Amino acid sequence: MNGEMDEFDEKERERRKNDQIAYRNKKSTSNLFLFIGTILEIVISFAIIIIFILISVLLLSRVFDFPENVTTTLFQILLVIDFIGGLVCGFVVYKKLGRWVIKKWQLEDKLRDDVLNQFKTRKEYKEDFESKNKR
Repeated sequence: MNGEMDEFDEKERERRKNDQIAYRNKKSTSNLFLFIGTILEIVISFAIIIIFILISVLLLSRVFDFPENVTTTLFQILLVIDFIGGLVCGFVVYKKLGRWVIKKWQLEDKLRDDVLNQFKTRKEYKEDFESKNKR
């Protein structure tokens, strides 16, 4: 057809190809970041749960002097509380650590928006949401 039109189509194809490459790079970086973060979150939660259980055992065996049947019941209750508390603390540490890593290594332009939204504070997320709605 027209030489001008062919040149435009070629530029458009090149732009789309570069956009696809950039999207795939962001996707693979985001997946790697989430995979490593998930493994780290499991390890952190497990460590916090063990620390909470050790504190509970020390408190029940050394500090408080309850009869054995009361100590057993209290330990069972504290075991559940330690587990749930350790998971919650692990999630909190994971989010704070994720925010720190993203800012430290400037990963904002290398990760997908849905991954970045996961690590934003409530204030940052609200500001970003409002700025997108004003457009």
